[in-house]
Amino acid sequence: MANEKYNIEESEFEPQLRRLISLTTILRKYGLLILVSLFGSLLALGGFAILRKRNIQLEQYTNFDYSDSSTLEMSMLLAVFFLVFFSVLILLRFNTLRNKGMIIYEELTDEIDWGRKRKEFIHRPPIETRIIIKEFLKATDLPFTTGTNGQAFYIVLLFIILISSIMIKVFV
Repeated sequence: MANEKYNIEESEFEPQLRRLISLTTILRKYGLLILVSLFGSLLALGGFAILRKRNIQLEQYTNFDYSDSSTLEMSMLLAVFFLVFFSVLILLRFNTLRNKGMIIYEELTDEIDWGRKRKEFIHRPPIETRIIIKEFLKATDLPFTTGTNGQAFYIVLLFIILISSIMIKVFV
């Protein structure tokens, strides 16, 4: 698949470029997975809050058998915890792969004497090499964020979801 998209066989950096292509694909998948699990945890939190409020109202005004609905409520709470934990694990893996790719990126750009902000080249690398490097740099950003602050943004959101679920359980 990488051979069909880019012609890098003639490059002296072929193994490194192939590794960057692979990391780019994996980082994009992990970014999407983090986004989906974040939305899933938000939906589970919403479902938990609705069930919690409904169960309390039914318990106050009727002789409602709370045990069946309580099981569903606890399942939703466990789903929130699981999705937050899963998201954090994926974020950690994303960060590890991003760091590995950044090492390859830095070594490649040092080797061809080409920096992100520098427009001069001792020798201009082929366009395929430049595209692969830029695509990798774009893949290091998480969805809806840019730069390394994206991971902190997602961690804060996940922490808020976790604290919110605990507060709903305790105070509602």
